This record gives sequence, structure tokens and C-alpha cells, in this order.
Amino acid sequence: MRISYRRWTEFPYPGESLPPKGSPEAGNWPMFFISRGRDNDFLDPFHQRIIWRVKNPLDIDWETELFIVEETLKSLTSQQIRIAQYWGTGELTAKITTLIFNLAEKYMLGSPSVARIQSYFHAAMNDTFVITWFLKYHWDVARPNQYGRNLSTVLFTPRFPAYPSAHATVAGCAETVLSYFFPQESSELIKIMEESAQSRLYAGVHFNVDNKEGLSLGRQIGELVVSFLRAQNLNTLQ
Repeated sequence: MRISYRRWTEFPYPGESLPPKGSPEAGNWPMFFISRGRDNDFLDPFHQRIIWRVKNPLDIDWETELFIVEETLKSLTSQQIRIAQYWGTGELTAKITTLIFNLAEKYMLGSPSVARIQSYFHAAMNDTFVITWFLKYHWDVARPNQYGRNLSTVLFTPRFPAYPSAHATVAGCAETVLSYFFPQESSELIKIMEESAQSRLYAGVHFNVDNKEGLSLGRQIGELVVSFLRAQNLNTLQ
């Protein structure tokens, strides 16, 4: 099959002579809510085969995506730069964990309830990272900076393939799972997590489609987790 996009493992980063090397091992780690079936397919909590809602990169116009990155970086506002730096600095899930604690205090939840929410959230994050890393290294999509356009990025480009964006996938899953536990906060959670995903375009380290499709994938993973929680009647706030 002819590949219509640049492979991450075939093109050096700017100023380097060799293509980057990554660590795909996380794509094979054990999962909590989702399991691995035969032929690298995945099964939901009810052991049904999952059809992922994410585009095949062969169906994406990467030249148009590169143009979007270039135009975005040319016209960044100070606010967009701050957004890129906030979400791209430090551990992403730590920021979301802080949000969980803030919501728990707002709704006066006890420590057992907070621990339960944290446990399901982090288990969902584990599954999200496994699936994202599997797809990243399966598709091996290059980063914007590997196209030799001298992009002036806000942040350093991570040393693993681009598609889909892990920030966006995490954001989509977190939005869905936390909206289940805190339904009153759903609209605000959507806003926050979409900002987190979009920050990667502002940073210049992801294509816009990486973020858009990552959000969709993350929301699907979140829906699978929530379907299990609903079946077990595990809504802490009920």
C-alpha cells in the first residue's frame, strides 16, 4: 500500500541528521476497561469489537494540514501562546487531577467518593494512552517540523509520532468521564478540554486534524468507560 504522508521514523527533526527513535512499548500495556482481541483489534467492557471513530491518515490531506499549521503560527495571539505554554508544560493529567479536586470541593464530596472518581479517571487515562500509542506507532505519521519548512514553534516537538494527538485524546476522554461524574459542569468541561486539544496546534507541534480526530477518539473511549460505569450504577453523585 502506498503511504501518502511522511513517516515519523523516516525524517529527521530540524538540526538533526538521523530520524527520531521512539518508544512504542506503551501501545502494548495492559488495559482496565478495554481489552485486546485477535489481530490487534480491541474489545469494549462487554467484549464487543470496537470500531474506532478516527480517520485513517491515508484519507487526510496533509498538505492542507501543514498550511493550517503555518498560517496559525504566523498569526498567534499572546493568549494563544499562553494557552500553548500552559497545557504543554508539565504533566497533562496533573492539571486535570487538580480540576477534579476543585470540583470535588465545590460539590463537597467525601474522600471515598473522590478516590473512586480518581481511580476510574486514571484507569481510563491508562487505556487512552495505550490505544493512542498503538495508533501513533501503527500509522507512524510525521510531525509538522519534519517537513523542512523552518517552523517557528512555541514548544519543542515531542519525540513520538503525531497522529492522533495524545493531548487531544486525553482531553476527549477526560471530558466524557468527568461529565458523567459532574454533569452540571459538562459545558465548562467541554470548553476546557477543547482548549487543551487546540493548544497543540498553537504550539506548532501537531496538525489540526491530529487534535480534531484525537478528541473524537478520546470521547469514544470515554463513552465506553461511562457505559461500563452506568451498567454498574457507579455514579458517585447519585
